[in-house]
Amino acid sequence: MTTAPLLAGRSLRDRAALALGLPLPAALGIRLLDDADPSRGVVMEPGDLAGNGAGGTHAAALSVLLEVAGYLALAPALTTAEHAVTHAAATTFVGVAREGQQVRASGVLDRRTARLAFVAVTAHAGTEVVARSSLVKSVVPFVR
Repeated sequence: MTTAPLLAGRSLRDRAALALGLPLPAALGIRLLDDADPSRGVVMEPGDLAGNGAGGTHAAALSVLLEVAGYLALAPALTTAEHAVTHAAATTFVGVAREGQQVRASGVLDRRTARLAFVAVTAHAGTEVVARSSLVKSVVPFVR
């Protein structure tokens, strides 16, 4: 078990910026719900890139949103020496997020062990739930 400090303050914001700066989240325009607290979740306003051709948001775009929200929900439980990668995901799409409609996602860390984390994530468009995801993440060394 590492003795590195937990991600908090500047280190948490830096890790959130790293996650949001990856090519897919950046291209989709995913941003934090609250700049001061990255663990609160993320939001996007789907446009052409996220469209499904029928006026809704493509499931792949929603999956990216859910993944980022899940990582950020876990991040405060990681140390500065740790990272987490998803190795199992179960996602259900239960509603429609229309193109141009703001979609927000937030997660809850259900359990963290030395090498695994279990995160539940929900995406909403307005007051309607549009997707839920259950993520299992492997905790790995952070190498930059």
